[in-house]
Amino acid sequence: MPTKFFGGVHPHTNKITQRDYISELTPPAKVFVPVVQHIGKPAIVKVNVGDYVKVGTLLASADGVISANIFSPVSGKVMAIENRPMGDREVTHIVIDNDFSDNAEFLPKLTNPTKEQILARTAEAGIVGMGGAGFPTAAKLTPPSGVTIDTLVINGAECEPYITSDHRIMLEYPEQILKGIRYIATALDVHNILIGVEENKQDAIDTLNKVIAANNITDIKVVGLKTRYPQGAEKQLIYALTKRVVPACELPSKVGVVVNNVHTALSVYYAVYEGQPLYRRVVTVSGGAVKNKGNYWIRTGTTYKDVLAECKTIDSRENVKVIQDKIKEKQSQLEKLDKSQKSEIKAVRAELKSLEKELSTVKSSQYIMIVNGGPMMGACTQNDENVITKTSSALLFLTEKEVNTVSPSQCINCGKCARVCPMRLMPMFIDAAAIAGDWAEAKKYGAVDCILCGSCSYICPAKRDLVSSMKKSKKMIATRGI
Repeated sequence: MPTKFFGGVHPHTNKITQRDYISELTPPAKVFVPVVQHIGKPAIVKVNVGDYVKVGTLLASADGVISANIFSPVSGKVMAIENRPMGDREVTHIVIDNDFSDNAEFLPKLTNPTKEQILARTAEAGIVGMGGAGFPTAAKLTPPSGVTIDTLVINGAECEPYITSDHRIMLEYPEQILKGIRYIATALDVHNILIGVEENKQDAIDTLNKVIAANNITDIKVVGLKTRYPQGAEKQLIYALTKRVVPACELPSKVGVVVNNVHTALSVYYAVYEGQPLYRRVVTVSGGAVKNKGNYWIRTGTTYKDVLAECKTIDSRENVKVIQDKIKEKQSQLEKLDKSQKSEIKAVRAELKSLEKELSTVKSSQYIMIVNGGPMMGACTQNDENVITKTSSALLFLTEKEVNTVSPSQCINCGKCARVCPMRLMPMFIDAAAIAGDWAEAKKYGAVDCILCGSCSYICPAKRDLVSSMKKSKKMIATRGI
């Protein structure tokens, strides 16, 4: 029986790319590498304009424990160090012209590394949580003094719709992932290792189990999880696998558990076994506007615009203007025709009707929203100059048909949001408190415990953007120290 947690929803999975093998996306002519691709302080820039860098050259070094090294994803010349928009803030980016030689400088490979060497290499290679959180992995593998970790949980749930990057790496890199898990377990000195995978990825479960059996591994167990969102959320995953409850405002280490994502494990393997720092990752590129959907190795610092140019659109935005111009031309022709020219009028009207239908089809294939990550928890933007980072598991170009454009109405007190909340909160009351600006009331109803999974907004029949109220409440409570 697959394990599960309280609440949650089951959105349409839309995992269109689950059978698409991973391929390499051609690196762009220019990359824009942000010095913040993680939770914590920005890294400190270590290069100058005009410097020549190789793939794997350290561009910026971690500023403290909760920070991470940043590496060059291409070889070429540093052209600028400038501030660029990233989400709702300005971040320093290092701009590099790609010379396409792919000259590389990696770290020395480690053979039979000790716990200390693995920890040092994980930090040195800039590894962060690649499931989306971006917490520096070396810090996660160093629990607070006095805390005992007895269980390592590896997150292979990938419960968000559209995303299939973790699914594919489990199918295509199982040996490497298991070696990476072994390095992480060595760093933590744990011998109880659980890999949680949703039951809709049975082929991944079978593939991992086959490698485990072939290598006589006895301390790693793959556990099938019920397919339900947000199965991959840290606290829900820990409960589903161990029945341990992480207290409010506490970390998993409080209950003796550390959680890492499967892609993080793969990156640890590359860092330790092959000396490769983190400068690329597998990204699912999908959505109704994309022609060549798939799973791709993409270099960090690649703009969304360059990703879409490589993957192509179903139809170009230029076509909209071309068809609109044709419509204007036909309308002009129609106005000039005399009423006695009935057959000509009929023919032009038929052409107009056909063009309007074509315009509607082309417009419906255009993206109106870009999402970095999944549609439930990802970051939405219209800015295609934003870039792929270490935490970009997916890049979605969604059409109007795929986006909720219904205006919200008043709460009807149905209680559905409370029934699906995996944290057992009452989102409707937090929403009301947020609207009233009563942040103390929002805190009373547990706003700080919200994991922002979006299940409440998804299920709401009034189409209220409850998750925005949660985000605002958390921010205001923190800002005002309530």
